[in-house]
Amino acid sequence: MPSPLHLYRLPEQVRDDDYIVATYYLELPADADVMARTAAFAIGQTIGTWLPVPGITDEMRARHEGRVIGVLNAPPTDLQHADGPERFGYFVRIALPTLNVGPSIPMILTTVLGNDSSTSVEAKLVDLELPDSLAAQFSGPKFGVEGLRDLLDVHDRPILLNMIKPCTGLTPEAGAQIFYETALGGIDMIKDDELIANPSYSPVVERVRLFTAAAARAAEQTGVETLYIPNVTDRPDRMLDTARRAVDAGARAVMVTYATAGYGSLEALAESVDVPVLAHFAGAAPYFEGPSTGMSAPLAMGLLPRLGGADMALVTTPYGGYNIRKVQYIRTVHQMLLERPSLKPTIPIIGGGVHPGTVDRYVSDLGSDIVLGVGGAIQGHPSGAAAGVRAMKQALEARMAGVPVAEAAASHEELGQALAAWGTL
Repeated sequence: MPSPLHLYRLPEQVRDDDYIVATYYLELPADADVMARTAAFAIGQTIGTWLPVPGITDEMRARHEGRVIGVLNAPPTDLQHADGPERFGYFVRIALPTLNVGPSIPMILTTVLGNDSSTSVEAKLVDLELPDSLAAQFSGPKFGVEGLRDLLDVHDRPILLNMIKPCTGLTPEAGAQIFYETALGGIDMIKDDELIANPSYSPVVERVRLFTAAAARAAEQTGVETLYIPNVTDRPDRMLDTARRAVDAGARAVMVTYATAGYGSLEALAESVDVPVLAHFAGAAPYFEGPSTGMSAPLAMGLLPRLGGADMALVTTPYGGYNIRKVQYIRTVHQMLLERPSLKPTIPIIGGGVHPGTVDRYVSDLGSDIVLGVGGAIQGHPSGAAAGVRAMKQALEARMAGVPVAEAAASHEELGQALAAWGTL
C-alpha cells in the first residue's frame, strides 16, 4: 500500500528534474480537505485515475504521476477560529513530468488546464515554470527583438506600427492607396487588422502584391520601405498554405490570431516560414478574464506566444480602455522580454489608444524595446496619415533626446496638432 506521503515532494526534490511546475489559485469551503483535493488533481492530470486499475505499477507512478510540492494559505493563517471565514484561498503548486507532454503547447495546456470530471477543482493557473530541458525543445522566435530591428534598420527607438482602417470592406486597390498615403510618413510597419484575413473580395496574395508595390513607391520619397504584415489566420492547413504563398509573393512578415487559430497553429506557422511572425491576441480574453478558472494574462499573452515562436505579440494595457491590472500588463511584458535559456525575446506591441501623448508613459513603463501600434492617431491626424506618422516620430525623437513632449511640440507642427487633439497620458 503506498505511503500517504507518496504524492508529495518538497520543491528542492524536483528542482533539477524534468518537471513542469504549475501554480494555481483556488478557493474552497473552510472545512474542505485541500490536501486531498490537490493530490487528486495531480493524479487526475497525469496517470488519470485514483482507482487501483490493472496496469498501474510503482515504476509508472514514479515516472508519470504528478506531485504536490506546495500548498499555501491566502491569507497565511495557521489557526482555526470559530468565527473564521466560510472559504479559504490557496496557492497550490504541482509538479508534472515533462515526459507526459513533450515539446507541445497543446499537450501542456491539456495537462495543466484539463479537468478530469472525477478529480477536478475550480482553479486558475497563475504561473508555469518550464525546465531548461523542455524549453530548449521549442524553437521560439526566429528573429526576436534584434532580428526584427536588423530587418527594419531601427535600433535606437521604439518601432512604429500602423493597422489599416477600415478593418474590412476595402478592395486590395483601395487598401493599397491607404497604405501608400501612410507609408509616405516613413512608418516602419503596417499590418492588416485582425478582422480581415483571406476573404474572396481581398485575397492575401493580391494584397501582398499591391501593398509591397505601394511600399516601394513610398520608399522612393522617404528612404523607408515599410514592412507589410498580412493576416493569414485560418484553419491550420489553409493558413500554412496562405502564408507560404504570401511569402513567395513578397511578404516579409505574417500575422496570426493565435487564440482562435490555436497555440499549436502558431508553432506550426513560425516553423514553416522564414519571416517574422506577429501574434495578435484577438480571442485571448476568455483564457484569462475568469477570476477562478483559465490562466493568467501573462501566460496567455506572454509566455505561450513566445514559446510558440512569435517575434512580436500584442499586449493589453491599463491605459487604452481595457481594465487589465497594471501588474499583469507589466508581468506579460516580462514574460516576453526577460532572458530565458534557449528562447529569443518576443517584442511587445502596445495597441489601443496609442498617440504621441502616450509615448512617455509607455517608454517609462517598458523601455524602448517595444512596438507602438497606432491606429486612429495616424489615419485620424488633422493633417492626414503621413502627418500622423511624423507626429509619432517627433514624439519618439523627443523622448529619446530627453526633451519634454510639450516642449518639442512648439517646434513641430504635426506633434503640436496631435497633442492639441488628444492630450497626454
